[in-house]
Amino acid sequence: MAAVRRPAAAAFVGGAPCLTRLSPTAAGSFACRTRPAAAPRKAAAVTCTPTPTMVIEPMALVELATNPAWLVKVGDAVGTLPFPPAVVKYGHPGLMAFMILGMGLPGGVIGWLGRTNEDKKAGVKQKQLHENIMLAFWLLAFAGATGGVLSTVMQGKDILTSPHAKTAGVVLALLTANAVVAYSGFTIGGGATPEGRKQGRTLHAYLGAGTGIALLVHAGLGVANLANFS
Repeated sequence: MAAVRRPAAAAFVGGAPCLTRLSPTAAGSFACRTRPAAAPRKAAAVTCTPTPTMVIEPMALVELATNPAWLVKVGDAVGTLPFPPAVVKYGHPGLMAFMILGMGLPGGVIGWLGRTNEDKKAGVKQKQLHENIMLAFWLLAFAGATGGVLSTVMQGKDILTSPHAKTAGVVLALLTANAVVAYSGFTIGGGATPEGRKQGRTLHAYLGAGTGIALLVHAGLGVANLANFS
Protein backbone atom coordinates (compact mmCIF):
# COMPACT_ATOMS: atom_id res chain seq x y z
CA MET A 1 0.00 0.00 0.00
CA ALA A 2 1.46 3.36 -1.02
CA ALA A 3 2.35 5.83 1.68
CA VAL A 4 0.36 9.07 1.85
CA ARG A 5 2.51 12.21 1.93
CA ARG A 6 1.36 14.79 4.39
CA PRO A 7 2.05 18.46 3.92
CA ALA A 8 4.90 19.73 5.97
CA ALA A 9 3.89 21.66 9.03
CA ALA A 10 4.60 25.32 9.05
CA ALA A 11 7.70 26.22 10.99
CA PHE A 12 7.29 28.41 14.01
CA VAL A 13 9.84 30.98 15.04
CA GLY A 14 9.28 32.76 18.30
CA GLY A 15 5.74 31.37 18.54
CA ALA A 16 4.66 32.83 15.19
CA PRO A 17 4.40 30.90 11.95
CA CYS A 18 7.11 31.60 9.43
CA LEU A 19 5.65 31.53 5.95
CA THR A 20 8.97 32.11 4.22
CA ARG A 21 11.97 29.88 4.02
CA LEU A 22 14.19 29.37 7.05
CA SER A 23 17.88 30.12 6.97
CA PRO A 24 20.43 28.71 9.43
CA THR A 25 22.18 31.11 11.77
CA ALA A 26 25.65 30.93 13.25
CA ALA A 27 24.28 29.44 16.49
CA GLY A 28 22.72 26.52 14.64
CA SER A 29 19.17 27.74 15.04
CA PHE A 30 16.96 28.92 12.31
CA ALA A 31 15.74 32.45 11.67
CA CYS A 32 12.79 33.51 9.60
CA ARG A 33 13.93 35.49 6.58
CA THR A 34 11.08 37.70 5.45
CA ARG A 35 10.79 39.18 2.02
CA PRO A 36 10.55 42.94 1.77
CA ALA A 37 7.05 44.14 1.20
CA ALA A 38 6.33 45.42 -2.28
CA ALA A 39 6.08 49.18 -2.59
CA PRO A 40 2.48 50.31 -2.93
CA ARG A 41 1.48 51.31 -6.40
CA LYS A 42 0.89 54.96 -6.95
CA ALA A 43 -2.52 55.89 -8.20
CA ALA A 44 -2.60 57.36 -11.67
CA ALA A 45 -2.66 61.14 -11.58
CA VAL A 46 -5.97 62.61 -12.70
CA THR A 47 -5.87 66.08 -14.20
CA CYS A 48 -9.10 68.04 -14.18
CA THR A 49 -9.29 70.80 -16.76
CA PRO A 50 -12.12 73.24 -16.13
CA THR A 51 -14.28 73.95 -19.15
CA PRO A 52 -14.80 77.71 -19.62
CA THR A 53 -18.40 78.71 -19.97
CA MET A 54 -19.91 82.01 -21.02
CA VAL A 55 -22.99 83.23 -19.27
CA ILE A 56 -24.76 86.23 -20.77
CA GLU A 57 -26.98 88.03 -18.36
CA PRO A 58 -29.97 89.73 -20.00
CA MET A 59 -29.48 92.81 -17.82
CA ALA A 60 -25.90 93.15 -19.11
CA LEU A 61 -27.26 93.53 -22.64
CA VAL A 62 -29.66 96.18 -21.41
CA GLU A 63 -26.79 98.09 -19.81
CA LEU A 64 -24.82 97.97 -23.07
CA ALA A 65 -27.79 99.47 -24.89
CA THR A 66 -28.14 102.39 -22.49
CA ASN A 67 -26.06 105.54 -22.24
CA PRO A 68 -22.93 105.30 -20.06
CA ALA A 69 -23.31 106.84 -16.61
CA TRP A 70 -20.54 109.38 -17.23
CA LEU A 71 -22.24 110.54 -20.43
CA VAL A 72 -25.53 110.98 -18.61
CA LYS A 73 -23.74 113.13 -16.02
CA VAL A 74 -22.23 115.29 -18.76
CA GLY A 75 -25.64 115.65 -20.40
CA ASP A 76 -27.21 116.61 -17.08
CA ALA A 77 -24.48 119.20 -16.50
CA VAL A 78 -24.96 120.73 -19.95
CA GLY A 79 -28.71 120.62 -19.41
CA THR A 80 -28.36 123.05 -16.51
CA LEU A 81 -27.22 125.74 -18.96
CA PRO A 82 -29.94 128.08 -20.22
CA PHE A 83 -30.36 126.50 -23.67
CA PRO A 84 -33.79 126.99 -25.24
CA PRO A 85 -35.56 123.67 -25.95
CA ALA A 86 -35.57 124.49 -29.68
CA VAL A 87 -31.77 124.72 -29.66
CA VAL A 88 -31.46 121.38 -27.87
CA LYS A 89 -33.78 119.69 -30.36
CA TYR A 90 -32.94 121.46 -33.62
CA GLY A 91 -29.42 122.80 -33.05
CA HIS A 92 -27.61 119.66 -34.24
CA PRO A 93 -29.90 119.03 -37.24
CA GLY A 94 -29.59 122.67 -38.29
CA LEU A 95 -25.80 122.63 -38.10
CA MET A 96 -25.56 119.36 -40.01
CA ALA A 97 -27.96 120.59 -42.69
CA PHE A 98 -25.73 123.63 -43.22
CA MET A 99 -22.61 121.47 -43.28
CA ILE A 100 -23.99 118.95 -45.77
CA LEU A 101 -25.68 121.40 -48.12
CA GLY A 102 -23.23 124.28 -47.76
CA MET A 103 -19.90 122.47 -47.38
CA GLY A 104 -19.91 118.70 -47.87
CA LEU A 105 -21.72 118.33 -51.18
CA PRO A 106 -20.25 121.51 -52.77
CA GLY A 107 -16.78 120.54 -51.55
CA GLY A 108 -17.12 117.10 -53.11
CA VAL A 109 -18.32 118.53 -56.42
CA ILE A 110 -15.44 121.02 -56.50
CA GLY A 111 -13.02 118.17 -55.89
CA TRP A 112 -14.38 116.20 -58.85
CA LEU A 113 -14.26 119.32 -61.04
CA GLY A 114 -10.62 119.85 -60.13
CA ARG A 115 -9.90 116.21 -60.93
CA THR A 116 -11.50 116.33 -64.39
CA ASN A 117 -10.67 119.93 -65.38
CA GLU A 118 -8.58 120.01 -68.54
CA ASP A 119 -7.25 123.42 -67.53
CA LYS A 120 -4.55 122.25 -65.13
CA LYS A 121 -4.05 125.68 -63.56
CA ALA A 122 -7.74 126.09 -62.81
CA GLY A 123 -7.88 122.48 -61.67
CA VAL A 124 -5.14 123.07 -59.09
CA LYS A 125 -7.08 126.01 -57.62
CA GLN A 126 -10.22 123.90 -57.42
CA LYS A 127 -8.32 121.13 -55.64
CA GLN A 128 -6.91 123.62 -53.13
CA LEU A 129 -10.40 125.00 -52.46
CA HIS A 130 -11.68 121.44 -52.08
CA GLU A 131 -8.96 120.70 -49.54
CA ASN A 132 -9.76 123.79 -47.45
CA ILE A 133 -13.50 123.14 -47.46
CA MET A 134 -13.20 119.46 -46.58
CA LEU A 135 -10.66 120.10 -43.81
CA ALA A 136 -13.12 122.49 -42.17
CA PHE A 137 -15.93 120.00 -42.79
CA TRP A 138 -13.94 117.21 -41.12
CA LEU A 139 -13.33 119.31 -38.00
CA LEU A 140 -16.94 120.48 -37.81
CA ALA A 141 -18.17 116.91 -38.31
CA PHE A 142 -16.54 115.84 -35.04
CA ALA A 143 -17.88 118.94 -33.29
CA GLY A 144 -21.34 118.26 -34.71
CA ALA A 145 -21.20 114.63 -33.62
CA THR A 146 -20.37 115.76 -30.07
CA GLY A 147 -23.32 118.13 -30.11
CA GLY A 148 -25.58 115.43 -31.49
CA VAL A 149 -24.61 113.00 -28.74
CA LEU A 150 -25.26 115.59 -26.02
CA SER A 151 -28.55 116.59 -27.62
CA THR A 152 -29.69 112.96 -27.71
CA VAL A 153 -28.72 112.33 -24.09
CA MET A 154 -30.33 115.56 -22.88
CA GLN A 155 -33.60 114.44 -24.48
CA GLY A 156 -33.44 111.11 -22.65
CA LYS A 157 -32.69 108.94 -25.69
CA ASP A 158 -30.15 106.13 -26.00
CA ILE A 159 -27.42 106.76 -28.56
CA LEU A 160 -26.13 103.18 -28.89
CA THR A 161 -29.46 101.83 -30.15
CA SER A 162 -29.83 104.53 -32.81
CA PRO A 163 -29.01 103.70 -36.46
CA HIS A 164 -28.43 107.43 -36.90
CA ALA A 165 -25.64 107.35 -34.32
CA LYS A 166 -24.10 104.24 -35.88
CA THR A 167 -24.01 105.80 -39.35
CA ALA A 168 -22.38 108.86 -37.77
CA GLY A 169 -19.51 106.62 -36.72
CA VAL A 170 -19.25 105.27 -40.28
CA VAL A 171 -19.17 108.80 -41.74
CA LEU A 172 -16.48 109.98 -39.32
CA ALA A 173 -14.36 106.89 -40.05
CA LEU A 174 -14.64 107.41 -43.82
CA LEU A 175 -13.80 111.11 -43.53
CA THR A 176 -10.73 110.32 -41.43
CA ALA A 177 -9.56 107.55 -43.77
CA ASN A 178 -9.90 109.84 -46.77
CA ALA A 179 -8.01 112.61 -44.99
CA VAL A 180 -5.17 110.17 -44.28
CA VAL A 181 -5.04 109.24 -47.97
CA ALA A 182 -4.92 112.90 -49.02
CA TYR A 183 -2.31 114.04 -46.48
CA SER A 184 -0.08 111.09 -47.28
CA GLY A 185 0.46 112.75 -50.65
CA PHE A 186 -1.85 110.14 -52.22
CA THR A 187 0.84 107.49 -51.78
CA ILE A 188 -1.57 105.15 -49.98
CA GLY A 189 -3.02 102.72 -52.48
CA GLY A 190 -0.35 102.99 -55.16
CA GLY A 191 3.00 104.12 -53.80
CA ALA A 192 5.15 107.23 -54.22
CA THR A 193 5.61 106.92 -57.98
CA PRO A 194 3.65 109.20 -60.35
CA GLU A 195 1.47 106.26 -61.36
CA GLY A 196 1.05 105.31 -57.71
CA ARG A 197 -0.06 108.83 -56.78
CA LYS A 198 -2.57 108.73 -59.62
CA GLN A 199 -4.03 105.55 -58.15
CA GLY A 200 -4.07 107.21 -54.72
CA ARG A 201 -6.06 110.15 -56.11
CA THR A 202 -8.52 107.72 -57.67
CA LEU A 203 -8.91 105.96 -54.32
CA HIS A 204 -9.44 109.34 -52.63
CA ALA A 205 -12.10 110.35 -55.17
CA TYR A 206 -14.18 107.19 -54.92
CA LEU A 207 -13.79 106.99 -51.16
CA GLY A 208 -15.08 110.56 -51.01
CA ALA A 209 -18.08 109.62 -53.16
CA GLY A 210 -18.84 106.73 -50.82
CA THR A 211 -18.57 109.09 -47.85
CA GLY A 212 -21.10 111.40 -49.49
CA ILE A 213 -23.59 108.54 -49.90
CA ALA A 214 -23.10 107.49 -46.27
CA LEU A 215 -23.62 111.10 -45.22
CA LEU A 216 -26.96 111.29 -47.06
CA VAL A 217 -28.11 108.04 -45.42
CA HIS A 218 -27.06 109.45 -42.05
CA ALA A 219 -29.01 112.64 -42.71
CA GLY A 220 -32.13 110.70 -43.71
CA LEU A 221 -32.01 108.67 -40.50
CA GLY A 222 -31.57 111.90 -38.56
CA VAL A 223 -34.70 113.41 -40.08
CA ALA A 224 -36.60 110.24 -39.13
CA ASN A 225 -35.30 110.61 -35.57
CA LEU A 226 -36.86 114.06 -35.21
CA ALA A 227 -40.32 112.49 -35.29
CA ASN A 228 -39.41 110.29 -32.30
CA PHE A 229 -38.10 113.14 -30.16
CA SER A 230 -40.63 115.05 -28.14
